Amino acid sequence: MKRYLLLALLAGAAQAANTSSSSALSAAPHQQDLKTVRKEIDSLKKDLAQKQSVQKEAQSAIKESEQAINQTQQALATLEEKHNRSEQQLAELRAKIDQTRRTLAETRQRVGQMLVRQYKNGQHDAMKLMMNADDPNQNARDLTYYQHIAQAEQQLVRQLVAQQQQLETLSSQLEQELARLNSMSSRKAQEKNELEKDKTQQQQQLSKVSGEIKQSQSKLTQLQEDEKRLTNLIAQINREIQRRRAEAVRKAAEARKAKQAAAREAARKENERRRQLAENAKKQGKPVPEEAKKQVVVKEEPAEQVDDVADGSAAGRAFASLQGKMKLPVAGQIAGAFGKPRREGTTWKGIFIRTAVGQPVHTVADGTVVYADQLRGFGKAVVIDHGGNYMTVYTGLSAIAKSSGSSVKAGETLGNTGTLDNGDAGLYFEIRHLGRPLNPQAWTR
Repeated sequence: MKRYLLLALLAGAAQAANTSSSSALSAAPHQQDLKTVRKEIDSLKKDLAQKQSVQKEAQSAIKESEQAINQTQQALATLEEKHNRSEQQLAELRAKIDQTRRTLAETRQRVGQMLVRQYKNGQHDAMKLMMNADDPNQNARDLTYYQHIAQAEQQLVRQLVAQQQQLETLSSQLEQELARLNSMSSRKAQEKNELEKDKTQQQQQLSKVSGEIKQSQSKLTQLQEDEKRLTNLIAQINREIQRRRAEAVRKAAEARKAKQAAAREAARKENERRRQLAENAKKQGKPVPEEAKKQVVVKEEPAEQVDDVADGSAAGRAFASLQGKMKLPVAGQIAGAFGKPRREGTTWKGIFIRTAVGQPVHTVADGTVVYADQLRGFGKAVVIDHGGNYMTVYTGLSAIAKSSGSSVKAGETLGNTGTLDNGDAGLYFEIRHLGRPLNPQAWTR
């Protein structure tokens, strides 16, 4: 809604600026609108910069989260691989334990049976073997062999028991390792879930901020377009105001010139009448009337006096906003008006203010000194850039108080009045916009 009102205001103001009506025009309300729009643009740019900073932080956080998730995924894969290897080793170990247990059981059974027979038969079994045998030596060898087998069986049982214990110890260690791997995998999986949750939140935040940035950029574009239209409108209004004031100054000058010419013509006719009256009186031998003895003299209009000199009241204001309110840089009489012919055969591109040498010259608005030196044909000169393509020129100075590149405020002293190269004492002052000279009198109160 606000945008439509602004567009309507622009359209109405443009129409008002284009009309040839003699009603007063003013760029001040639109200048205020422009300030408001520019303030909104500055605020929006700051807000946009903050959001873009948040966007970058979110993008960086998402990237870090993705890296952390990838590292966690790799760690989980490594743990899974270790877990699988450990389970395979545990299965193989358990198979060996089962095989050892079966072998041990079989061996224990054989040894038990042997021991039972020995217990039941005692030494008689060996004696019986010796008595019944045909070859005593062979019987001795068989008995020894029999004893060795029994001892070997017992040794095997002990080895199998030790091996079973070692296998069960390894199995326990592998089960502990599996439990540790399971615990680590669980923690890594939980860590991965938390990272993915954080990433999701960051992506949601990024999506929200990106949407806000897009809206802000769209709004900023609209405001910049409004600013451009307002700027163009203000320039158009200012041109119209300048044209009307220049026209008013021209008409007033023509009216003064016509009035002066009429007065001179009336004076000429009156003087001619008085001359004829005097001649007739002389021819008739009569005394010359008193009025015929005097000539009618037309008084020239006095030059416009400048009394209101530039001061700090214009400080901080845009140059364009000073139109119709500007104070001139020095007090004196305007002896050379804008557009009027000069003795040298040219015309004044500004105004010449006649004043005594050594008077302080004040800058009419804030700006930056871009030239401060001798200028051929004009003596010492200072040129100030006020921004917005506006510049002011001060020439004929006897002394310069500012250097090129220095910043100045409205009302500051630039130097003192002197003389132009033609010997005229005072100050020559110009206003230029985009290099084109403007009538300073159209900018004064």
